[in-house]
Amino acid sequence: MALPLQGIRVLDIASMLAGPYGATMLGDMGADVIKIEPPYGDESRAIGPKVENDSGFYVGINRNKRGLVLDLTQPEGKALYFRLVRTADIIVDNLRPQAKAKLGVTYEETCKYNDKIICISVSAFGQDGPYGGRPGIDPLAQALTGFMSVTGERDGKPLKAGPAIADATCANLVAFAAMVGLWTREQQGIGQQIELCLMDGLIHVQPSQVGQFFLSQYIQPRVGNASPFYAPYGTFRCKDGRDIQIASFNNKFFHNICRAIEREDLMADPRFETGELRLQHEAALNAALQAEFAKRDVDDMMQRLSAADVMAAPVNTLHETFADPQVRHNNMAVEVDHARIGPLKVSGIPAKLKKTPGAVRLAPPTLGQHTWEILQEMGVSGDEVEQLKHKGVIK
Repeated sequence: MALPLQGIRVLDIASMLAGPYGATMLGDMGADVIKIEPPYGDESRAIGPKVENDSGFYVGINRNKRGLVLDLTQPEGKALYFRLVRTADIIVDNLRPQAKAKLGVTYEETCKYNDKIICISVSAFGQDGPYGGRPGIDPLAQALTGFMSVTGERDGKPLKAGPAIADATCANLVAFAAMVGLWTREQQGIGQQIELCLMDGLIHVQPSQVGQFFLSQYIQPRVGNASPFYAPYGTFRCKDGRDIQIASFNNKFFHNICRAIEREDLMADPRFETGELRLQHEAALNAALQAEFAKRDVDDMMQRLSAADVMAAPVNTLHETFADPQVRHNNMAVEVDHARIGPLKVSGIPAKLKKTPGAVRLAPPTLGQHTWEILQEMGVSGDEVEQLKHKGVIK
């Protein structure tokens, strides 16, 4: 079977996370994604641990792409870019409006070369409006949208999520928008510009909080790993020093917990008879549960909880995550052959299409790895390539 997006070409001129990772998701499903970088490379190459100019940050984001270096500030570089635009279906960028105008790669200019193109522009706050064009990254979106205000311990200050949740959410929306754009073009014969921003994405992923606010002006408090509505619900430390997160939103699951830890007496305790009462007496209930969790190691306790049909999971490090049997079963770590590093694991594909599955085919490209290959496909001669290299247009 052909990959679902085979025959679709995506130009990724974005940097960092949201835009590039959205393009990666299209590559996972078979699109030919060409990552176009300036001669100094994607900004993410400089972040965190790295091997030469391949950082873990960059490698984690950019599988299933071919790498091309083009200096779009030079006329020859921009001319090559627009030759590629003629062959493309989708462009993903996160350039600010003023940068696109300065480079001459605005949507209006792009349409002169391909009026059916789908241009997906990612920003922190929006392309226009009061904050249009302002610089921004993930934690600013978490702060602005209320996401940070409900994250953290009860009596602590607001905290951002550990992973870049705004960027990852926006990446999913990039892939979603690309599919809608392609379907619209298929049905109506039109390309279009699509705008996404980190701020809107984080409002989008808070439907319960937003619904509570609009319905009754309720603002959820910070509760750490607990719930404002259910108990028991939280993290409990085991004998070996590792933690387990449990959740219980009705009597059935509460009773299952009691049976698993051999404390059926808690089921008959009048303080814990209903969800409302359990929440009122949460401190006493948590103390009773913690005493039982502290008697056993994580593996022993997880076996008991699983056998009793309790909603529970160990709090894993990434080492433990990728050793987990279900993670392995789901193929969420895939080995590729990296041009510089050799065998390298990257994350797998979360969407499992049963008849036309995606595939991790390409390692994240080194800087300019496929420049010569792509220019050959474009019909650029060897002499032209040498001239472009000499001028620093390509690398």
